Amino acid sequence: MELNKYVPDPLIELVFSDLSNKLDSKYHYHNLHHTKRVIKSAQEIGDFYNLSRDDWRDLLTACLLHDYGFIKSHVDHEETGALMSKDILPEYYFSDDHIDTISSLILITKVAEKPSNLLESIIRDADLEYIGSNDFEKISEYLKKEWTECGVVKNDSQFYKIQYEFLLSHNFYTAFMQEKGREQKMKNIDYAKMMMEKS
Repeated sequence: MELNKYVPDPLIELVFSDLSNKLDSKYHYHNLHHTKRVIKSAQEIGDFYNLSRDDWRDLLTACLLHDYGFIKSHVDHEETGALMSKDILPEYYFSDDHIDTISSLILITKVAEKPSNLLESIIRDADLEYIGSNDFEKISEYLKKEWTECGVVKNDSQFYKIQYEFLLSHNFYTAFMQEKGREQKMKNIDYAKMMMEKS
């Protein structure tokens, strides 16, 4: 599925350009590559469900913008991204109702939030799809580098402890990702535990 089937080309170009040119270089994980992966994962998960055209547009626009706030700061980036989307989206003929839905979808990607409907569940699972993938070890190192440079963690030991505890508490919310990610996620938990014990 092409993203521009549902999301206006100029909006895609704006966000991709800003994530390429305006992001601080310390964002080794939260960057254009991650945004593209989340869009691709949301398409894969969404294909399993019978989404309407409006659902697809809201979901994929939210995926496109879910980390857009990082061009300003990593602190409260979800709120920042939701506010930025409310400023930008009227220019692309999104209605107020759709803008509210997209903003809510961006905010549900906050770790402490719990999804309450299918679209919220899909974007949450798409955002953290790597937890159930065989790219986990590589992506984990990008996140560690970012958190270290941003001062989120002081050292490797602290990162691996947080990561392991997060994996133990993490749940996929869609039946699709619960099935697809189950086996690899267990391997990734074992890896995270080993890294924590080594550090």
